[in-house]
Amino acid sequence: MFKYAVIILLILIIYNLVMGFVYILKDKSSSKRGLASLKTRIVLSLLLFALLIIGYYADLIEPNSL
Repeated sequence: MFKYAVIILLILIIYNLVMGFVYILKDKSSSKRGLASLKTRIVLSLLLFALLIIGYYADLIEPNSL
């Protein structure tokens, strides 16, 4: 379940990255969609980071040791 949440967040981050790029290229007026996409991507990235930290401390994930 934890892995699926991480994968879904990564997909949403990539989707917002692509859509923000499209909004910046397509919107020639003073549209705020590119900025909104950037804000959403930042929030999703922080959520992913927090989820990884929580998963580490809850022993849901563990680092590789070579």
